[in-house]
Formats: sequence, structure tokens, C-alpha cells
Amino acid sequence: MSLIGYPTHGQTPRPPAAVPPDDATRWAESSRRRQLLEGTWRELLDERVRTLVGTLRRDAWGETSLAINPLANICRELSVLYDTPPDIRHDIARIDDLSNRARVSGLWPMMQRVQYYTRGLGNMLVRADASKNGALTFRPVFPDMSTAQAKPERPDIPVAVQEFRERTVDGQREWTCDVLDVSDPENPVYRVILIRNTRDGNGKTHDEQTDITAKVLGADMSGDAYPYRRRDGTPVLPYVLYHATRNGYRLWQPYEWMELVEGTLDAAVLHQMLMHTWRDASWPQRYTVNLSVRGGGAVQTTDGRPSGAMVTDPASLLEFESPVDREENTQPMVGQFQPGGDIAVMERGIADFVARLAQSADVPPSDIQRMTGQAQSGAAISLNNEGKRSAQRRYAESFRDSDERLMMVSAILLNRATAGTPGATNYIEGGYRVVYREIPVSPQEREARRDEALELLAAGIIGPIRAYMSIYPDANEEDARKELAAAAAHKAGTVEPSPPAPPAPDDSGEDTDDPMTEPPATPTTTD
Repeated sequence: MSLIGYPTHGQTPRPPAAVPPDDATRWAESSRRRQLLEGTWRELLDERVRTLVGTLRRDAWGETSLAINPLANICRELSVLYDTPPDIRHDIARIDDLSNRARVSGLWPMMQRVQYYTRGLGNMLVRADASKNGALTFRPVFPDMSTAQAKPERPDIPVAVQEFRERTVDGQREWTCDVLDVSDPENPVYRVILIRNTRDGNGKTHDEQTDITAKVLGADMSGDAYPYRRRDGTPVLPYVLYHATRNGYRLWQPYEWMELVEGTLDAAVLHQMLMHTWRDASWPQRYTVNLSVRGGGAVQTTDGRPSGAMVTDPASLLEFESPVDREENTQPMVGQFQPGGDIAVMERGIADFVARLAQSADVPPSDIQRMTGQAQSGAAISLNNEGKRSAQRRYAESFRDSDERLMMVSAILLNRATAGTPGATNYIEGGYRVVYREIPVSPQEREARRDEALELLAAGIIGPIRAYMSIYPDANEEDARKELAAAAAHKAGTVEPSPPAPPAPDDSGEDTDDPMTEPPATPTTTD
């Protein structure tokens, strides 16, 4: 892997940038979006203002305001999948202990931010780790800090990841790269590379790469020593890639919502115009001819240059004086121009512009909550509960696959890390289901759902299972079948027999090309 130096951005050191050039371009776009999502985008806004209105006008406007950010606002409103921690289930194994370990690790609160960044950046990685004492840890990894490769048959699932991280090496903060590659199951790779930029005698910058795996990890971790494996020895990556939307044909989606990103910067420029007009031109502009204000002070621009205007205040008493009478002097005059802009019209224009941006992000106007007595649009987008439920349903399928993979990886890492210890785990290594909890409905909404489902059931249009799922959208067909069977047994006064205990684990199934896919195995129970 070849690496090149990446320029420093402001006061924050940036990691080296990866090649080929496509990754460098992707990093630049992801970095720009991260600034918008993290509130560190003032420099981006200043650059956009200068581009649109010029340097002189920008200097006269004063400090820019970050109050309008449709990208962050919309991503925040749409990221509701983990507002309530989801349920982790398995059809044939008890997994309460694994679910509790994930909860204690703080995974689900972290996933609220992961969804927020995934929606804005297009992708996010989550790295899982397990300790010998059975503790799980999870860490978000940003797309502008990583590169990845996939196999042609599964182009949306990585088999190799390179993550750029800051570490303390010999007492100094250094940029390093974690290289993990399981594309060749017979020879998996886990290395840590130290990256330093050096200059030669001609002033050219070169990157110096040093393998410091043994220093950081304590030993070589490639080949037979690779630590992340299933019970049958198949290597897996400790990373799971999340997609804002599933496309099935590529790893990264760095340019989705480009119109929203560009529109966010344009909306912020419009807001600067509004603020400037409000502060400096929202009242009639008075002028004089052949008169001057006695004792007035001149207005200066932000760089200290005089503007030719005078500082006045509506509460002050102005005293004018005329110059010494001369033959060429004209009659003194006082007049005024109308305000430089209509604040109400400008506000409505910005609100409509932001509402159109929201529609480009698949947020229908009917889902925007009424914040005032005016129309359902505004510079701050807020979704009603039905809109949030719609967002949950829209993103559930995309995130569910990655969440289920993350649970699978967690089980594999725990089994491997705790092997040979008194607290060794024996989790089943696949087949997990993640069920997201819907935003609670009001009593009126719940009653309407029940009445509609029972009416359709009575008319024979739907069956009992579909009726149950209409009332409880979180349930799947298996859940509905079990609940209906339990209700029928309770009504008949019988006790439902306990299911037989699953047999012991058997990981002798065939391996697949996808290192994240569980090979066919006999169901097991959890210790």
C-alpha cells in the first residue's frame, strides 16, 4: 500500500491520504461533509461567501453565522432508528447474555451518532473488539480515515480495511495505519504501519513507512497468528461497513445527497445576506446634500477602512451644519432611501429554499412538523412522529444487515478472546436478528391501527398473522405466529410445551467466499 502526505487543515492534523486518486477525492468530500456535520465548517462558509459575493462585500458583512445547516438538521431528524435500543434475537438460541454485553458496552447510544454520520457521509465503519474478561468495545471509524477493498462477487462488503489512526509511539503522537486483510483466508494480514513524511535534499516530500506491529500489538499478528477467527479457523474482519442506502455494487457512497450539501452552503450564504440586511440595512437610509452631522463618527469596515457613512442612532438628536457659504454651494437637503431589503420576504425565501432541500433528501412536506402558525416549511426542519416512523422503516433494512453482522462479529470475537478462560463463551456464530422498536404511537393512533386490522380480518381481506403485524409493526411473521399460538393456548387453558433444547455446536459447515457469512452449522445454545 502506497501512502502520501495529506496537508494540515487548520489546527487539526490530518492523516496521510491514500492512493489511488479516487480515494483521495473521496476523502476530500467526506472531510468536507464531516465539517458540516461536526460544526467546524466556518472556513467552508467563508470560502463560499467570497466566491459568491466577492472579498470586499464579505469583509463588510462581519463574522459569518453557522445558524443555518440543513444537512446536519435533516440528518439529525432522520437518524431515529436507535432512539430506543433495538432487540437482538435468535430463532434457536438464547442470547440474552450477548445482548446484555452489547448494551453495557454503550453500543446503541453510539449507534445514534453512527446513523447520523452514515446518513450524511454515505458510509461509516464500526470496529468491534473483545477482551479476555468478556467485555465488548465498539468504535466508529470515519470514511475519510479509511480505505477498503471488496471481492467482485460481493462488492459492498469489505475483505480488507486500512484505518489511519493517531497513536503515541516512543512518546510522540504519530500517524499509523492498521492494515487488516482476509481476502486470502490462508494468509490473513494484520499489521500496524508507522507513517512519517520526510523531505529529501531537493525539498521533495516522501513518506517513510515502518512496520511497528510487534511494538504496538506485542507480536506478529499475520498468518497463523491472526487473532480474529471463527471456531473453524476462518478469519474475519473486526470491521462492519454501514451504508446509508444499500446499492449492492460498490463499497463507498461519498457523493450521495450532493445537492443537499451544496444547497446547505448556499442556504448559509443567503442567511449571511439576511443577517447583513437585518443588521445594516433594515431601516430607511438617510442622506444629506450640502450638510454634515456635527460630532458624528465614521463607520469602518472589518479591516478598519472608512466606509463614508456616519454612525447614528434613532434615539439620538442630530445636529447638522452646512459648510461656509460659497457661491457654488447648493441648497442643503435631507432625504432618505427605502430599507435595503424586506426581512420578512427574505426569511420566507430562505425557508422555502430549505424546504426544497428537504424534499430533495426524501423528506415529504407532509412529514414536516408545524413549528409555527405559518406554512409547514422553515429554515429548521422538524419531522412529526409519522415522518420519523417513515424514516425508521426506510433505513431499517439498510442498517439491519450491518447490525446483524456486527452481532455475529461480536460473538466470534468474544468466543476467540475468552477461549481457555473461566468465563469462556460459546455463542452461536451467526443467524442473529435485529428488531428495531417503532417510535411509540399515541392512544388514538394505536386504536385506529387496531380497528383497521380487525375490520380487514373480519372481512377476510387479511389473515391473523398479517393483522397482528399491522397492529405491531416491529414483529415479523415468526414473532406473530408464536404470539398467536401462545394466545390460542392461553385461551384454551392449555400450557404450551417448551421447545426441545438445541444440540451442541457443530461448525463443520462449508466455508463461503464471504468471510462475514456464517457457514451452515447445527444450532447451538449459549452458555
